[in-house]
Amino acid sequence: MRLPSARFFPFLLISTLTAVRMEAQSFLKDNPVSDPARAVVLRQYHSYVAPEVGLYRGTQYVDYDFTVQRGQPFFGPDNIRIGWVWYGGVRYDSVRMLYDLVKDQLVILDPYNVYKISLYMDLVDSFSLDGQLFMRLGDSLAPAALHSGLWEPVYQSRLVLLKRERKFLHENIVITPDNVRLFIDGYSSYYLKKDGRYYPVNTKRELFELLRDRRSDIRRLIRKSGLRWRTDKDQLLRLTAAWYDGATH
Repeated sequence: MRLPSARFFPFLLISTLTAVRMEAQSFLKDNPVSDPARAVVLRQYHSYVAPEVGLYRGTQYVDYDFTVQRGQPFFGPDNIRIGWVWYGGVRYDSVRMLYDLVKDQLVILDPYNVYKISLYMDLVDSFSLDGQLFMRLGDSLAPAALHSGLWEPVYQSRLVLLKRERKFLHENIVITPDNVRLFIDGYSSYYLKKDGRYYPVNTKRELFELLRDRRSDIRRLIRKSGLRWRTDKDQLLRLTAAWYDGATH
């Protein structure tokens, strides 16, 4: 029996999208659809279901209804930008979004620009914003801390440097000289993947212990760089990982 086309097309997509999702979940790879046939199917799918009912699933995002006097909650600039997201096993391109690091919420605009939607984060496999990839690690060898939230692979070669940035809302109980009551600040956590295992590198001691075979060279590298661990940790870790990868072992 020949299936009606309206039913056959979603049926056809099941196997295609399953394969694509497997690509999306492979470790530390931004997986564009490389198969031209798959790309055609996906384009047809997105056109077929417009507006994207699969994408616009979530809860209404609640903006901060108070004045934050210092800092802001989002990754990068405090404005809507364009990126892509793997959501519920499907990749969506040209999505208008924000990433709220206080609430750990990926936020998109609804198709009619009326309100913002918080996506269900357990359905977000990965996304890209400002050219930076954020992804959920599927590596069973990764420690429990790495299975929480989405991580940025900020350096990839023999060593892999992973970063997770968080922000927090604080309230001053007492009046400060600058009259700041509500403010947002944050911190970043880092892991290095070396020889198939993951190690935290949030202190110089952890970094030197992990790369102890080149400890003196790394100390010298950091000293000559003119960068400071307290203020330039991100740059120093990338610099060290790249140098270590290029060194002869």
